Amino acid sequence: MNIVPGYRHQVAAHCESGSVRNLLLHAGRELTEPMVFGLGSGSLFYYLFFATGINRWPLVACRNRPGAIAQNVRRLCGADIEMRQFGSPAEAMAGADRCIDAGTPVAAVVDMFYMRYFPSFRPHAPLHFIVLVGHDEKSYSVSDPYCEHIATLDRSDLAAAWETHAPMAKDNLLVRVRGVPGAIDFRKAAVKAIRRTCDEMLPPPVVRNMLFFVGVQGMRKFAREMLRWPDRSRGSTLREGILFYALGFEDQGTGGGAFRLMYGAFLREAADLFQSSELRELAQRIIVHGRDWRAASRQMLVLARQIPMKDEEYDDWSASNGKALRDGLGELSRKWLAFADTEEAFFKDLRKAAGRIR
Repeated sequence: MNIVPGYRHQVAAHCESGSVRNLLLHAGRELTEPMVFGLGSGSLFYYLFFATGINRWPLVACRNRPGAIAQNVRRLCGADIEMRQFGSPAEAMAGADRCIDAGTPVAAVVDMFYMRYFPSFRPHAPLHFIVLVGHDEKSYSVSDPYCEHIATLDRSDLAAAWETHAPMAKDNLLVRVRGVPGAIDFRKAAVKAIRRTCDEMLPPPVVRNMLFFVGVQGMRKFAREMLRWPDRSRGSTLREGILFYALGFEDQGTGGGAFRLMYGAFLREAADLFQSSELRELAQRIIVHGRDWRAASRQMLVLARQIPMKDEEYDDWSASNGKALRDGLGELSRKWLAFADTEEAFFKDLRKAAGRIR
């Protein structure tokens, strides 16, 4: 199977920022993944208590909504990025085939569970970005940011992965870069992106009261809910729910520390653009914070693994270990409350810095 001529596959820490970076590269504009992530205002926090995943636990997101990175890069950099949702997988495949035949790679948002080029244990993750770079009558060549080499995916698997109707999913979406400007004012774009991220993490009071599950308020809501987990779930459901959060903060394309390390790398690049020691110091602050978040995620992981996998063993285990579990969750709750305080102070300082740099 032939792939789009000149396409360069590169791995990435995060699927959307990596896919957008690879599309931009093919269109002639080379950016680092942290720069794409930061310009896309990728760093955020949502505690979606009203939406549950397959494990019946509320969804938590540490990044902007799927597709927002591509949209923000389009807006700030003037790139000609088309994002189109089709009515069915068959229509989306026909659109992808036309683009590939014309020499244009296209990104799609899929459920990772159907990406059979990964190991057999794959979670249902319906917000995964890949790039389609070749096709024949049976399959596609896939540039997946999490794979070292270009992989092959059957059309039937792509069809199943493309239309999941899951919360926040982008069913039958195609993203392509049709062109990029010859000159981009990255200094101006970086300032606007930083301000947008600060506004989303620290919304004004009226918005904060309505969207209390977003930004630092969402972090506090998440921290307080930890104390109730043993009352709402038990056994394997409790174990898997806690594991889901811990692994989601570190292993689901976040770059570590719930995307905070990647955002710090973006701020380092922005500091170089402006020769700003203030931005450089702020970058180091969020990197240190990201490392603390990573350590707390590991602590959460260890705590969850102590819970027995078999439901019939849980009552006896809880009789002896229930207090230790609640104590451990209490400690984690206090850490996440402290994380919220840290991020509130950080984004206030970052907002002020963005107003000073020129």
